Amino acid sequence: MKMSIVARTTTKLVSPFLVTYAAYLMLYSSQSPGGGFQAGVILGVAIILLITSHGYKRVRKKFKKKLVSSMEGVSGIILVLLLLLTALLYLPPREGTVIPFNVFVGIKVGAAFTLIFYTITAFMERD
Repeated sequence: MKMSIVARTTTKLVSPFLVTYAAYLMLYSSQSPGGGFQAGVILGVAIILLITSHGYKRVRKKFKKKLVSSMEGVSGIILVLLLLLTALLYLPPREGTVIPFNVFVGIKVGAAFTLIFYTITAFMERD
């Protein structure tokens, strides 16, 4: 089921701003409130908005499930490596690890939200 032209157009206009704001939260979270989790939720919401307004099948062509799953897995591995590197080198948390940590948390959370929505949508289409 497709949404109206107004909903589709609004989603196309709003989604880039959501992604930009998520990037801002990821990159400047050490100086302002917010962080990787909030940015990831906003990234996930941007993709979910596109799915609900344009349809699962159309958006799935651009954001393939395998690609989103790979992004989630790779970001998780990088997070673990970043944490191990920080712990093994006894670096204080502010020694350049906060921003990469928030970026990869944002990617992981955004991909996880998208995968959850993909799973729910695929289950609903099955019926």
